[in-house]
Amino acid sequence: MKVLGIDRETEEQQLEKILTVAQNNLERTEKHQAGLSEQMKEMLGSYDSKDKEMQALWRNTESLFQASNRELLRCIKARKKPYFGRIDFTGAGLSEPESYYVGRVGISESGVEPLVIDWRSPIASVYYENSLGTCTYEVKDTKEDETRVQEIDLFRKRTYEIEEDKLIDFFDSDIVANDELLTKYLAKSKKAVLGEIIGTIQKEQNAIIRMSPKTNLIVQGVAGSGKTTVAMHR
Repeated sequence: MKVLGIDRETEEQQLEKILTVAQNNLERTEKHQAGLSEQMKEMLGSYDSKDKEMQALWRNTESLFQASNRELLRCIKARKKPYFGRIDFTGAGLSEPESYYVGRVGISESGVEPLVIDWRSPIASVYYENSLGTCTYEVKDTKEDETRVQEIDLFRKRTYEIEEDKLIDFFDSDIVANDELLTKYLAKSKKAVLGEIIGTIQKEQNAIIRMSPKTNLIVQGVAGSGKTTVAMHR
């Protein structure tokens, strides 16, 4: 999306917009899942194990229900806390600077251009790994089955503290999280920290998380350094 304003008023307006989209997505998914559930109940009433057509219809509906359930979980995460970071950049092929908000899951309106990108997406890696200035990230080309390197000029990295749909604070920094924000996360319950640690992942931790799942790793660190948390997100 185009680069948005950086003042607090604009940020609060954008948060409200994204929360509205996240809420609409959640309600639409809940309605869809309820419809599928009702279909399955009706089918059970007339289910015949010898009816091949009925079996195929049941398997298809069950598959759709499971997919809908996964989407529902994504929507719940998105609605609870839509994003924690933002990157602003320019790059080759861009006529003007662009912005991306970074969150636990992606958020888009009607499946068009995303308002929030998933923290696991390739471009989100620059939020964790790169300082301001020229940097690169890798993009997997599925058609050619190869990886290409994309270069951008990162000129803003912003981190947000959002609680109960309210923008508490935000700051621009060359690193992902400062000591104050890390202290706030660690002061919460262990369950909350495990769920929100992606907002404070450091460069070295991010590199371990994103390594190929086919690679064997030995991760060493003192007690409390985040080994288990990194392994969980990996």
